[in-house]
Amino acid sequence: MADVFITGFGEYLEKESNLSFFEILTNAYLEALKIANIESDEIDGLVFTTTTGTIEDPPLRNLLLDQVANFLGLKNLRYMDIVDYGGASFNGMIYRAYRAIKDGYANAILVLGGGKGTIRKKISKTSLITRYHSNFLNVKELTPTSDYAMVALRYSYEYNVSDESRALIAVRERSNATLNPNALFKSPISVDDVIKSPIVSYPLRLLECVMPIDGFSAYILTSESKSKKSEITPIKILGFGEAHDPRLIMEKENILDTPIPVSSKIALERANVSLSDIDLFMLYDAYTIMVLLEIEGIGLAEKGKGWKFVEENDFSPSSTYPINTNGGTLNVGQPAYMSGGVILTEALRQLSGLAGHRQVKDIRYALVNGIGGILNHSTTLILGV
Repeated sequence: MADVFITGFGEYLEKESNLSFFEILTNAYLEALKIANIESDEIDGLVFTTTTGTIEDPPLRNLLLDQVANFLGLKNLRYMDIVDYGGASFNGMIYRAYRAIKDGYANAILVLGGGKGTIRKKISKTSLITRYHSNFLNVKELTPTSDYAMVALRYSYEYNVSDESRALIAVRERSNATLNPNALFKSPISVDDVIKSPIVSYPLRLLECVMPIDGFSAYILTSESKSKKSEITPIKILGFGEAHDPRLIMEKENILDTPIPVSSKIALERANVSLSDIDLFMLYDAYTIMVLLEIEGIGLAEKGKGWKFVEENDFSPSSTYPINTNGGTLNVGQPAYMSGGVILTEALRQLSGLAGHRQVKDIRYALVNGIGGILNHSTTLILGV
């Protein structure tokens, strides 16, 4: 069977956009289409994800995939799919598009994900998504932030790790963000700045949490014959792994257990590469504690020793272990409460040699890890050129 490549990518991100949900996704799509250098009528597949409550009009949720296709003028599609496990969806969408082309169901598939995060941000001020509110609460009004705060607190207790060690992740990522002209936050910060920032849900501080923004990420995957048109060196999908534990956090025996080791092990094995071959690590970073668990989960550090890895490695593009070279979503912002698109796009930008002053030298392989829910879903992609 012929190879499948990522031949185009695009994103449209704003702190708070005046554009509609559909206008934002169109802008991301057109950028990806331009790089892929194919015509819109060549697209014969669509894979999509969004987050409940990030569309202006909730009734639009019905047959949303049809409405997206109609708005973009896509017709005669041979493959359509929705992937819905939060920030881990982006890697999952890429793999499903890859398999669809590989198996002959389509030749050029558009992958789209995002929404207007600022709509849900106003939940206390409007009744727009009141009907959905309970879907994002667990026992006794717990939200994702308070859930991850419990994970962070348990980690600190279990391994006797200080808040300062976790705060250093925010400092490392902010340092990378100073090299990214499109970052929302670019001023250098110190560990002291992080610790002194307001507590959102103990022990997580403001500078350890993402800011919801509006935006979409778009990707185009094509068969080998169409890949030759691309304006970039076509990017290979070398390996993919996913693992899921849908239980609520309070139902788990140990809230520090994650599906990350399983998904990353599968992806590396399928790609036939080792961790030492990876030149760039893009790790899901809605909260600092997630990065810590991913560093351990993919095998860069032993369990409970991720904080030591952070102390010894600065994450910079020129370091031995470049991590979240665009500053991650902690500094770029999180579209529609999903960080997966922002980190995936940076990996593609790096592999295409388009990262400017933060370019990783001689990059060949990138690992992208996505997390969905409260450590419920993990998807890992190995990409290469």
